Amino acid sequence: MRLLFLQQVVNYIITSSGLDIGTLNNKIIRFSLEDLPLDVDFVCKNNRVFVLSDAGTPADVDIKLKSTAFLSIFNGEDITELLRKDKIVIKGDVKTAQLLVDLLNKADIDLEEELSKYTGDIVANGVGKMTNKLKAISSDQSSAMAAIKGSLLKLFVAPSKSKRYKNQHI
Repeated sequence: MRLLFLQQVVNYIITSSGLDIGTLNNKIIRFSLEDLPLDVDFVCKNNRVFVLSDAGTPADVDIKLKSTAFLSIFNGEDITELLRKDKIVIKGDVKTAQLLVDLLNKADIDLEEELSKYTGDIVANGVGKMTNKLKAISSDQSSAMAAIKGSLLKLFVAPSKSKRYKNQHI
């Protein structure tokens, strides 16, 4: 179910951005988030992307990154700069990787704007603020999951020390 949703989102972004992914036809791109349980293969066929848990054949390109780098891409940070800083690791066919990077740089993705079509402006703005806070928090820690776990632990174990309940009496 999650893979189908991801597939729909990816194809929606491709369509709404007017991207031509024909140069990636018959390519398999392995995508892994290091700090979240996401390992998927993007199979490009007939100008569409199919998302599979395992394509059954070796990938042309293997991409690994942390969720903070993934959020940075959506917030408009330059992919080339993230590659230089080793926040994104790409292994495999160099030509396919360059085609992918070029396509991602062309994609004009406004996450808040797209989300607001389904949830309204207030919720979309809240999600945008939350992703920016998560990015700021996790840049100081080893991973986004550690940041989330630390914040939740503080909230449940010692709510008086949490920023959310600061200056409130329990």
